[in-house]
Amino acid sequence: MRATDYFELATGRAPAPDEAERAFVGGPPTRAVSNKLTIGVFDDRADLIGVLDAIPDFPGAGTCTIGLLLLDPDRRGRGIGAAVLSAFEASMTGDGTRRFRTAVVVHHAPGLRFLERAGYRETSRHEGYDAAATRPTVAVLEKDAAPPV
Repeated sequence: MRATDYFELATGRAPAPDEAERAFVGGPPTRAVSNKLTIGVFDDRADLIGVLDAIPDFPGAGTCTIGLLLLDPDRRGRGIGAAVLSAFEASMTGDGTRRFRTAVVVHHAPGLRFLERAGYRETSRHEGYDAAATRPTVAVLEKDAAPPV
């Protein structure tokens, strides 16, 4: 509920009361919920400050699709998101991921800049994405995994 700004930007509405619960079970119909990774981001006091969700080997083997990386608004702009994303990518690369992909509504300029700084490049756009109360244009971005160290 602390990140209503993101949901309003992405979907045109406030998050539903069960939005957090749905984050654990939502995903493409071609994948089981057990295939999804939902990772909490905690601060040094063990307070939940963010979440990353992703589906390994989707849409195909060796590609990991990140559905969401969301931080508490008070924690944004401090490098936490970049550190979380980098650590996640390193972990998944060690497990065989060769490519990462994600999508973002194109009017979310800070999100696009964040992903571009992390090395993601736009590969396609889809107009009229069904995002609840709006039909925005969505950019798909991809990045090749760094070779394991």
